Amino acid sequence: MDQKRLIDPTAAPPEISSSDQLKLLQEKKTNLMDNNPARFQRTDQWLPVYSWLESLDRDEVVKSNEIKDWLAANAEVSEQLCSRHSHYHLMHYIKKCHVKILKRREKKKALEQPNQVNPVKVQPNSTPKPPAPIPSNPAKDLPKDSDAYLAKRNEALQKFEMLVEFENYLSSYLSTQRTLGN
Repeated sequence: MDQKRLIDPTAAPPEISSSDQLKLLQEKKTNLMDNNPARFQRTDQWLPVYSWLESLDRDEVVKSNEIKDWLAANAEVSEQLCSRHSHYHLMHYIKKCHVKILKRREKKKALEQPNQVNPVKVQPNSTPKPPAPIPSNPAKDLPKDSDAYLAKRNEALQKFEMLVEFENYLSSYLSTQRTLGN
């Protein structure tokens, strides 16, 4: 049996001085910072798999055949993993890890790209423009007195009114934000 299991669970833990505790905490912090923050909490047996997955340069999840090929090429890693995990578990876990890696890459790309949206220019006391004429679509020329034409026109007018209301709300909101900021 393992000697750790023979230790009395009711025994008091060994005394550790506060300076030793501080050293242990600092060591833990440095160990955590040394590891790649994009990696998962893992055991050493999975390190080669994670390294391989992180080295892949693609936007889709690795396929089962590719996993099998990689495991065949890395027999020692395969032996170690297959001795502890079922084939199904290996495939499922490797794919799951690759999905997480891909998501983290996407998140990192989104954070690295600067916001390229131009700010909205608000014109104080602007009056809404009258609705633009409905563009004519030759494929759907409708008589102006038909119900379909009136329904489309009313729908377009409602959408325009909603946009005007939104523009007014947004301009008043932004102007109040500017006054609060100054």
